This record gives sequence, C-alpha cells and structure tokens, in this order.
Amino acid sequence: MSASDDARVLVRLLWRHRVGDPRTPRRGPRQRVTVDGVIRAAIDLADARDLAAVSMRALADRMGVGPMSLYTYVPNRDALVALMIDEVAAEDRPFDLGQAPDLDEAVAAIGRALRDEHARHPWLLDASRWRSVLGPHRLARFDRQLALLEAHPLTDVERDRVISLVTDLAAGSAREARDAGWEVARSGMSDSEWWDVVGPELDAVIGDGEFPLAGRVGSVVGQLYEGPGDTAGAFEFGLACIVDGVRALLAGRVRGVGTSDVTH
Repeated sequence: MSASDDARVLVRLLWRHRVGDPRTPRRGPRQRVTVDGVIRAAIDLADARDLAAVSMRALADRMGVGPMSLYTYVPNRDALVALMIDEVAAEDRPFDLGQAPDLDEAVAAIGRALRDEHARHPWLLDASRWRSVLGPHRLARFDRQLALLEAHPLTDVERDRVISLVTDLAAGSAREARDAGWEVARSGMSDSEWWDVVGPELDAVIGDGEFPLAGRVGSVVGQLYEGPGDTAGAFEFGLACIVDGVRALLAGRVRGVGTSDVTH
C-alpha cells in the first residue's frame, strides 16, 4: 500500500470501535487475535522492555502467532505505535477541578497527569508525537485539557501552545527521571555514592576559581540534593514558570502591552 493508503487505514483503525474494525473479517470463524489484543500485547512488551523491542516478529512470538499474520491487523509498525500511544491515553481520567479552575491548578493538573503517563510508559519518550494521528482517546484528553483553560482569556492558539509547553516539560522531566534510574541501575551506585568518587577527582583537575559560577551553583545543588539535581522539584518549578508567564501575558494584554495578534 502507499503512504496515503496506510494513513487512511490508520485513521480507521484508531476509530475502529465507531466505524467498525477494518482489519477483522465480518464473516467466518471467530478470530483468535484482535486489533485490541495486538495493541495490548505491544504495550505490555514495550512496558517490560522498551519501544525498540517492539518488532512485529517479537510481538508475534509473544502472542504465539506467525509474524505475517499480524499484518492482517495492523499495516506496519508505525501504525502500531500510533495505536499504542492512543490506547495509553485512555488511562487518563477526567480532571476533578470544578468548572473554572485557577490557572495554576489547571496547568499543574495537565502536567502531572502527562508526567505520570510517561512514568508508567517510558517508551512514550521514544515515540514521535509529530504528525501523530488523533485517535479517540488522545482527542478526548486534549478536549479535557483545553476545558481546564477555557475560563482564562487566552486565544485558542495560545491554549494549544500552553498545553504544548506543559507536555514538553512533562516529557523532559520524565526523561531525566528515567535516565537517572538507568544510571543507578547500570553503575550500581546511588548519585551520592557516585559524587563521593567523582568529586575528589574533579577537585584534583580543576583549578581554584577556574569556573567560579559553575562551582558555586554546583556546590549548592550538590549539597542540597546529594546529586546533580532534583527532577521533581525542577518540574514543579517549570510549571510555576509557565503559569507566571501566562499571567504576565494576560496582565500585559489588559494594560495594552504586548497584545497578541493571534485570534481565535
């Protein structure tokens, strides 16, 4: 099939429960494998290992079927990953913040939910979000996110950009937390143990006052966190900065300063 054909099939697969499953025969014996089953098995495999481990052959082995039979249900691996991304978005639940939450509550709720999702499914960090087809679960979540910002006088484009900023912050924070965990597992040393070894070695090769600002800040951070940083604290700081930035934007607009030329 062409790329255009694949894109059309993907849309129908994402919305299969509304338009009917385009890859399942309507007649004949009941199928042992379903699109839902393939997606769930792929998510379980990615959760257990990583996204790179999700090949059609590995997935077929996990499900006890022939590799070529999976192409009866999904046209290719890219479509499978898109289906996986939409499926895990179904885990998100409606926000319980009332009809018109404060801006800081809204931004924090969006960001924390996304960070938690990446923590549950770290393989999402390796999946491209660009030109990702919107399935029912991701679209429903986006609608809920937008609803949290509806009470605030932002343009529609600005609401979209706020959510994009929060999404990037959440993904970045989850990536740092994942990588920190990998380093501990790989080295068998905690951050504090690692710095106990590395610190004296650096002191031996770096001259006094050679990097005054980096030395001062690094020392304060290292003593505070016993490591290179605090991913959770940095995430909350980032959320606060986004909220402050949006509030400054709105305050400037009220004063007639820096009015956005983006309309609804």
